[in-house]
Amino acid sequence: MTTLRMPITVAARKGISNVAAEAETRRVVLTSHGRPVAVVDSAERLDEDLRLVREASRSVVEAAADLALARSGKLDLGQLCDKLGVDVEKVRARVTELRQ
Repeated sequence: MTTLRMPITVAARKGISNVAAEAETRRVVLTSHGRPVAVVDSAERLDEDLRLVREASRSVVEAAADLALARSGKLDLGQLCDKLGVDVEKVRARVTELRQ
């Protein structure tokens, strides 16, 4: 997928409906003085990107858990959360929430 860089002044002249139509086929990066300041993208592409990020994060956590288990023979949730920079209490709360 290609990305279109567009100065905000050009986007303003084209109008929001034209910029949105452009975003249906490719991501539009709005720039100010050459610096990216905003992105216009399709809802479908954003949903797919979010799905991929969630899938990747699950894979990372699973791989870290497998590694911790292989190294020590046991999995300590607190140590694993520390290594991943995750709040163990939030993890426990989420598990409790999912079990209900």
